[in-house]
Amino acid sequence: MRKMLIAIPAFLAFILSGAPAFAHCPLCVGAVGMAVASAKIFGFDITIVGLLAGALAISSGLWVARLIKKEYFRYQLPIILILSYALTVIPSILLVGVQENVYIPVKLFGEIGSVFNKIYWVDKLLFGSVFGVGITLFAFKLHLKIKELYGKVLFPFQGVLLTVGVLAAASVVFQLALG
Repeated sequence: MRKMLIAIPAFLAFILSGAPAFAHCPLCVGAVGMAVASAKIFGFDITIVGLLAGALAISSGLWVARLIKKEYFRYQLPIILILSYALTVIPSILLVGVQENVYIPVKLFGEIGSVFNKIYWVDKLLFGSVFGVGITLFAFKLHLKIKELYGKVLFPFQGVLLTVGVLAAASVVFQLALG
C-alpha cells in the first residue's frame, strides 16, 4: 500500500509536468509505463512484466518516430522501433535480475537434438516482451482500422483504451497459463 501511495503521485507529477505532444499516444506510453511498475510491485509473473515492457518499448518508439516529421534515411521507422525495443527491454532484463525461463519444445521432424526437434529455453521477460510488441502493434492497427472505417474515433481515448484493454486481456491469459 505504501508503494502505491508513492507511485500514484509520482505518476501524476510525471504526466502533468510534460509538454503537450501530438504524436502516437503519449498517454499510452504513460499508462503502459504505470502498468509495468504496478505489475512488478504487485508480484505478477515476470512474463507479464515483460509483456508490458515490450508494449512500453514499442509505444515509446512509435511516439518518437511520429515526432520526427521528415524521413532522414531509409527504414527510419523500423530502426527507431528496434532501437526503442533494445534500449528498453535489454536493460530491463539486466535490472530485474530474475532468471526464469519458458521452455518451448519444438518437435517438428528430424533426429532428436536437431534444430527442428529440440527444447529451447527463453527468458520469461524477453518472451513476454515479444508478445507485448505484437499485441501493442495489433491494438494500434485495430485503432487505425476503426478510424479508417468510420472516419473518426468511436469514443474518447479509443487508442489508449484498445491498447490497455488488449494488454490487460493478454495479461490475464498469461497469468492463468503460467502462474
